Amino acid sequence: MAVDKEFYNEASAAKLGWEPEWFIPGHKLFDKKLTSAIKKWQLERGLTADGMCGPGTFRHVNAEVEAQRELDALGWITDSSDVIWWNGTPIKIDWPSEKVHTFKDQGFPYPVSKGVTKNSRKRTIRSFVTHWDVCLSSMSCAKVLAKRGISVHFCIDNDGTIIQLHDLNDSCWHAGNRNVNKYSIGVEIANAYYPKYQGWYKKNVGKERPIMSGGLAQDKVLDDFTWFYPEQLAALEALYKALHEGCGIPLEAPKNKWAYDAEAASGKFKGFMNHFHCSRKKIDCGGLDIEEIVNKIKEL
Repeated sequence: MAVDKEFYNEASAAKLGWEPEWFIPGHKLFDKKLTSAIKKWQLERGLTADGMCGPGTFRHVNAEVEAQRELDALGWITDSSDVIWWNGTPIKIDWPSEKVHTFKDQGFPYPVSKGVTKNSRKRTIRSFVTHWDVCLSSMSCAKVLAKRGISVHFCIDNDGTIIQLHDLNDSCWHAGNRNVNKYSIGVEIANAYYPKYQGWYKKNVGKERPIMSGGLAQDKVLDDFTWFYPEQLAALEALYKALHEGCGIPLEAPKNKWAYDAEAASGKFKGFMNHFHCSRKKIDCGGLDIEEIVNKIKEL
């Protein structure tokens, strides 16, 4: 028997306390338009796309609404533009504008670390280093970086939101390698890494993380760990593409796929890498196939 989705959503809203305008600004009706909007919203976040706001979808959307309310209380006004910044010049990124936030936003709520080298002239950018942050959210990551006096250009939050903390002309202290820091851009992708945090993700994000089994780093198989959400991987791909087109970073990966690579660590490598490629002590982002991502972008 087919479910009356419009009736279901109205009953769900009365029970759980959500509003149609959470999915369509200003919308008040429990109609087919709302059902379609919910389905689209679910698809974008990797949820079961049935057009019905049940308990799982509610937990997820409620977390986003509460987060936005907190930001509104701080007076944060986003520039709602799909651009990132290099030496004051905008670079377009093919990602929803509501999921691109930068240090230029009024009331930008993320702490910005002082551990960064400011460059007076436009710097040469050769490479991009991908990290995971071992934090529950990008806000937590930004706070940790600021406290430790280190820095990174970008964060990618659990929902795929891209946050630019520093201008690309700044040399951020993220790679643990001066030669790499001088010529690179870095991103920290939100991921607590340890499966024991799955309960937190289910409660606060609305779904558990995928689990990575057999992930390689430093040519060793890592124990199972939490992996990136699909929306985070899509955001990372969009960021790679924007920095390739806007900064000229070649769509290349290190020759040593799953371990430290001497060329990558030298600062002379031109392309995209994992953190473990430029540091023997690191394992992030084990299991992330850089070569696969850059080849996919080449085919676009």
